[in-house]
Parts: sequence; C-alpha cells; structure tokens
Amino acid sequence: MHRELQNMLPITIFSQGGNIVMTILLISVILIALSALLNLYSPRPLYQQASTTILVTINFLFIAGFLWICWFHWQIYLKMPLELPENLIAWINRQLEVINRSSDYGMELYNAASPPRYKIPFWIENEKYYFWFMCYGIMALLVHFRLQSHRFRAMLHLFLALQVAILYFWVDPFSSPLPQFLGEIAPWYTPGQSMAAKAAGFMRLYPKMVFYYNAEYMWFHPPLLFISYGAITIIFITSVFMLLKRDLLIEKIGYVYAKLGFFMLTLGMLLGYPWALKAWGPNWWWDPKICSSLMMWAVFSTYLHTRLYANKKSMWKFTALLGIICFLAMIFTFLTSFYFPGEHTFQ
Repeated sequence: MHRELQNMLPITIFSQGGNIVMTILLISVILIALSALLNLYSPRPLYQQASTTILVTINFLFIAGFLWICWFHWQIYLKMPLELPENLIAWINRQLEVINRSSDYGMELYNAASPPRYKIPFWIENEKYYFWFMCYGIMALLVHFRLQSHRFRAMLHLFLALQVAILYFWVDPFSSPLPQFLGEIAPWYTPGQSMAAKAAGFMRLYPKMVFYYNAEYMWFHPPLLFISYGAITIIFITSVFMLLKRDLLIEKIGYVYAKLGFFMLTLGMLLGYPWALKAWGPNWWWDPKICSSLMMWAVFSTYLHTRLYANKKSMWKFTALLGIICFLAMIFTFLTSFYFPGEHTFQ
C-alpha cells in the first residue's frame, strides 16, 4: 500500500478491527459446524439452544463488521477528494464540456469549492461477498426460528460455516481493503507530479467515479442481486430436503424465499438496465454476465411456476430438481465474471 494512502486513511486501524471480527466469526462457525455435523447424523436434536446462541452471535458480528466497512467508506469520502490545482480547472472544464456535448449522459463540471468525492457503496470488491453472506446469515437465522427440524437447521449452519470460511481464507475484505480502488487512486496522491500527469489522472479517475463508484444505481442494483443470491441458497437447501422427504412446512419456507428471491432478482436486473445504458452505451446487451443472468432468471421463473403444482405427486421431485438447478445457475452466473471477458469481468 502506498505510504501516502496509509497516512491519509486509517487502513491499519480498519484492518485490525476487521481481523478481530473475522477471527471471532471463524471460531463461531467452527463451533456451529461441529454442532451441525452432529445433528445431521443424529436421530434427535443436539445442542439446539447453544447453536441458536452462536447463530445470533454470528449475525451480530456480521452486522458489526458491516458497520465497520461503512465507517471506512465514510473516511474515504471525507479524506480523499479529487482536488485540482487552480491553473488546471479551466482546462479540465473545457474538456468535460466537449465530452458532454457528444454524450447522452454528461459529467458535472469541476467546482473548486466542492471538489468531487468518492461515495463508494458497501458491496464492491471483496466486500460484496461479505454483504452476500451476511444476507444469507440473516435469512438462515429467520428460518432457524421458523423450523424445528434439527437436520434442516444443520444444513443452514453448514452453508453459513462454508461461507465464512471462504470469507476468512480467500476474500477477507479487511486484511487488504479495496485493493483495486486504492491501487487506482494511489497515483493521484503521488507528490511532485507534473500538470500534464495530474490532468491525465483526473480524466482517468473522474469518469469512473461518476459512472461506477458514485452511480446511484450502484446503491440498488448489486445489493438486490446479492439478497436474491442469499434467498436462492435457502431455496437450494429446501429443494434438497424436498428430494429426501415430503415436508409441507419445508416446502412452504422454500416458496416464501423463492418469491422474495425472484422479486429481488427481477428488480435488480431491471435497475441494471438504465445503468448499463448510461455507463456502456447501447452495446451492453451481449455482456456474458447479462446473458447468463437472463438464463438464470428464466430457470428461476420456471421453478417458481412449478411451485404452484408442487403438491401434485408427479411434480414434487421435479420442482425440487429445478430448485437445485436454479442454485447451480446462480453459481454459473456469478463465475462468468471471472472467466468470460465483458463489462462485468472482475479485474
């Protein structure tokens, strides 16, 4: 990390506080995973009160860590404005006027009294996994209280333990916070730059600030999708149990989260449409992530319709299989951002 950024932002404090949260989270999920494994193979419930307490604790830690992320983003907003030297402002504004005349979506001119600041949402880079898994954790807690089946609870807990393990070992948002963003912004704060380098840096950073980091759609499109991902995970677990045993209460829980997940997915995709036009123009349609998302939506829609007939004997297992396929389609859609080039590709 560049020394200038270390001096500007409380990165060390943020990482140390986040590491405490992540360590306690890992210990908690190890305990709940052990309880889940015992319950999965036990004919009677074991350690139910203890697992409930641990699950509540995990959610409390998730929320505390999320508020810590919000605080760090607030520090970025306060301490990292894009301030230009006075002798560059007129030239920069002329360039922005030229760009705005040839674009349907313009950028505000630079105002020295109020320089542009980053208003970064709380679900970018590795933080998106944190938000996604936190949403699942909250849903798992709600389902835990609604269903008394110790084996079903065990599956909920095991999925949560897997997600926290992924967070801790591979995508920890605290150990190296926002590496892509801070890597992009670091050259801006390098001392001794020429005027030409400063102008070029601003014209590189400002459009991405406007159309990505500060875009109003960034506050709605991604979180709605991640909430739907959490609901689809609940659907997957209920679908597995529907294959194993006919339980109307489990089917009902699955249907509740299917409706929630479908609504969030549909709304999130619809809100992504005007953002795509604004950020990428008319050629956004063939992005691999968008195509795979439409495929997932079609599978999800089919699954949701079959739930209307799930009580028919011939449809019960078919509906459950579709729920599992829906989950696999979600995983495939998410992985397209890593393996297929496009506007959504993670760099």
